[in-house]
Amino acid sequence: MQNKELAAYIAQHQLVAVMNTTKWNELISELTADPAYEPRVRIKLLFDDENTGGFSPVWWHLVEEQGFEYIEWLEINPIKEEQLGRLVAPRKKDYTAFIQQGLDKHAIPYELSNGIFRITGYLRTR
Repeated sequence: MQNKELAAYIAQHQLVAVMNTTKWNELISELTADPAYEPRVRIKLLFDDENTGGFSPVWWHLVEEQGFEYIEWLEINPIKEEQLGRLVAPRKKDYTAFIQQGLDKHAIPYELSNGIFRITGYLRTR
């Protein structure tokens, strides 16, 4: 989809941009600052009906190539689980404070609900 079509879609659906390329890059910079943390995310693009899938690792260069301007929202799971074996519960590490600090540092607006961060790319006004 070209920018002209994107602009028409945004106008037609009365969307308001919350994020821009600078903010997306700041977010990525913060999420990748700790090499021990591998963010698991769920992304909903503007033209998707909904994203009800699970969280998965993300390849940021592919997201950037596709275009930040197509992201309606991105959710981040701050819990890193490490499988230790079939009979042993996974080891969990909580990166909530790490993520929150990075978001606050760059004034990136977010919601935190049930332990999941949601970064909104666009708000739907109707």
